[in-house]
Amino acid sequence: MSDKQNLRKSQRKSQWSATKHDHLTPQFILAKKRYNLEPHTPAEIAWFIDQFTQGHVKDYQMTAWLMAICLNGMNGVETAALCDAMVDSGEVMDWSSCTSICKDVNNLHKVDKHSTGGVGDKVSLILAPLVSSFDLVVPMMAGRGLGHTGGTIDKLESIPGYRTQYSSAEFAKLLLSSTDGSDRRLNAAIVSPSKDMVPADKRMYALRDVTSTVSCLPLQISSIMSKKIAERPDSLVLDVKFGLGSFNKNVEESLQLASGMIETGELCGINTTALVTRMDSPLGYAVGNWLEVKECIEIMSSREAALSGVSADLVNVTLALAGQMLVQGGKASSLRDGVAKAKENLLNGEAWNKFREMVSAQGGDVDTIDFPDQYARARFSAKVKASQTGYMVSIDALEVGLVGVNIGAGRKTVDDSVDKAAGIVFHKRPGMSVVEGDVLATVYTEREDQLANAVQRILDSCTFSSDQIELPPLITNIVTREGVEDFDYQSIFEE
Repeated sequence: MSDKQNLRKSQRKSQWSATKHDHLTPQFILAKKRYNLEPHTPAEIAWFIDQFTQGHVKDYQMTAWLMAICLNGMNGVETAALCDAMVDSGEVMDWSSCTSICKDVNNLHKVDKHSTGGVGDKVSLILAPLVSSFDLVVPMMAGRGLGHTGGTIDKLESIPGYRTQYSSAEFAKLLLSSTDGSDRRLNAAIVSPSKDMVPADKRMYALRDVTSTVSCLPLQISSIMSKKIAERPDSLVLDVKFGLGSFNKNVEESLQLASGMIETGELCGINTTALVTRMDSPLGYAVGNWLEVKECIEIMSSREAALSGVSADLVNVTLALAGQMLVQGGKASSLRDGVAKAKENLLNGEAWNKFREMVSAQGGDVDTIDFPDQYARARFSAKVKASQTGYMVSIDALEVGLVGVNIGAGRKTVDDSVDKAAGIVFHKRPGMSVVEGDVLATVYTEREDQLANAVQRILDSCTFSSDQIELPPLITNIVTREGVEDFDYQSIFEE
């Protein structure tokens, strides 16, 4: 935890202790937001979340308050206070207690990234080891897939033996310990959030899910940011998506979400920025757990694969996020400089070496990632062939994600299991020329009865043009506490 964060927490606790709570009741809190339309004080929000966590505020009272927030909103200070209170409901990463593992832990910059989710979004698998190769600590907690969006944890668990469950203390030790007996720290790990982190959010989200309050902006922001702030990073870079395969369908919604999360992060003492990226088509050529891991292995282990056009969108988003993380971590002077440095470590094998270290340290079978072609394929497969000649314009990411669920690569409910080998591999991507009969994609599944339907739906998800068209920009904006800027792709990525 940084000095800035320690000071804020100390001030918050002092304010909490100095505030008299005699007048606070659930009814008072509800009336203030529902009928009086007045903003809450941070102390009121802290009290209400604390009482909810202890079971004194009932689910029906919390549900009424969540609905009042949806109807009447929250200002930035309230949203940050809600995020803080949710963080304080459970354990947090206590970096200062790790000096016995690493003497310089308080001087190490901890930087993380969060994505709002999409189809084929496997960025974290490359990003964490890539950024950590610059001696930055990347304490990445990720989730599982649900609905049309995939989950980083599901993808990594397709590697035999890969462990994702750690306590906060174990997670810190994993990140800061040497992997080979030298002073070289692991620096990167991707795990599931500890069950003791942000318990208030877990209960509140369950209520939001059944009361149609999931999309409420201040509740979205506090839910997302609380889990990241509990890691106590020094800085955070957000990948806020928009488009067919995103929860936000247009760029305006994503800019609003990005600005709100940045304001909350900054109020909570964390340097926060965001890139706004397009999610109309799947990111990269693979959709499905092991298939996405395999694509990342190819990019990290092969210079030729990293430079090929097949995964160019995935590589470019990863490099842009890595470049910004390097800027915030003090390893690059500008985003352009950060992108250039990140590209160098991607192509020279540093990221691949870190990925192998990370997999080994988390119990994964390194032979599996060293020899990915030996991984057992799904028993059934079918090819999707082009019905016309021209140029591919787009692939409907939402439809592809839903097909993925039907063939076993995703889950409809949190209790569903996933098929590690199921998924779709695209051989043609938007912008490429297509001849009638060309294989556009291959579908892999254990569910033979779903193959024919999946093939037709994937074909229907692709749009074509007789003329070659210019694809829309993949990254549209960069957002900071100073405001919104257009992302100048040419000046940032040009050699």
